[in-house]
Amino acid sequence: MEWLERRREKKAAKEALAGVRQALRMRGDVAEAESVRRAREAAESLRDALQNGERERWGALSEMAWEAAGTVMPAGRFAKWKENVEVLVVALGLAMACRTYFIQPFKIPTGSMQPTLNGVTARPQTGGGWSDKVPVSWVKWLATGESYKEVRAKAAGRVGWGAGPDGKEGYVVGGIFHPVTVTRNPDAVMPRSLEEAFVGEQGMQLHAKLGDWAQKGDLLASGVVRAGDHVFVNRMAYRFGAPARGDIVVFDTNFIPTNQAQQVARDTYYIKRLVGLPGERIGIREGRLTVDGETVREPKAFERQATGEGYRGYVTRPDSRLRKEGDEIALGADEFLPFGDNTMSSLDGRYFGGVSEKALMGPAFCVYWPFGAHWGKCW
Repeated sequence: MEWLERRREKKAAKEALAGVRQALRMRGDVAEAESVRRAREAAESLRDALQNGERERWGALSEMAWEAAGTVMPAGRFAKWKENVEVLVVALGLAMACRTYFIQPFKIPTGSMQPTLNGVTARPQTGGGWSDKVPVSWVKWLATGESYKEVRAKAAGRVGWGAGPDGKEGYVVGGIFHPVTVTRNPDAVMPRSLEEAFVGEQGMQLHAKLGDWAQKGDLLASGVVRAGDHVFVNRMAYRFGAPARGDIVVFDTNFIPTNQAQQVARDTYYIKRLVGLPGERIGIREGRLTVDGETVREPKAFERQATGEGYRGYVTRPDSRLRKEGDEIALGADEFLPFGDNTMSSLDGRYFGGVSEKALMGPAFCVYWPFGAHWGKCW
């Protein structure tokens, strides 16, 4: 349409006028006098043509303006590359600033918050399907976080079971550790076999038995492994408000005193739910949280913890500070108590007690990946 074409031409002319004026502002005091004179004349002529609506002159005058701007401020070598690098540096700087001061991504490493938030999980499967072949498998992983994995023996030897340096369990064959994604069965206190020790439908399929002889390349385990939930943490929240009971928080383990830390990993971050606030006495009674002897029912996460599908309530543990019902943890004036939602297998405040407010990075507020039942707000 005619008016659209006129609008496009006028916009192009205004951009040319802005370009030559910018060149004069930046280099007008150091460029050659003749180049500056031509640039000013080109700018004045183009300005007059725009004001008078002389459409037939816009194109030619725009070309003259750009040419004059180039003589005043000539492009250096690799100008486009330099501009792209500058944009990238600024973008990275903004991203780092955002990560440092505002919002930081965090990956759920373990199952201590399940089923509210998942760590790395798996389900048994032997052999990959069509969706497990490249490139479809890439799309599947990006959308769901799932990928088919096989664990094969890296050496020949007798099959054993053990734990790696990060605490993850797996097969040991020929002195080599092979990590396997499994879920412990909390009801099997003294399991007599691997089948009893783990929840079969919540982990990889185990193909080897303890004591078997495995050859190099033998299949030990297989299954579909799903990445743990990735959340955003609000690093500004506790600068403007106090931590609240029920918040899902990320905290720095280096603030836990060494004599209280037991098996807590150093130089890392844990994610748990705040159950206790400064000055309170926290206990567990009939699967529910108690504060100063009173049962906690709000916020709703605590009622869900006791009655929701997939939840088992809060539990005491013989090797923790809450060995039995009636035991309590007394918090100091600057201490907050974090528990995992999955207290059957969570290394949390029941073992190391309260943490100071300066250890709290902030509350998690959103699951951003993978896409699934947990995507969106986390509570």
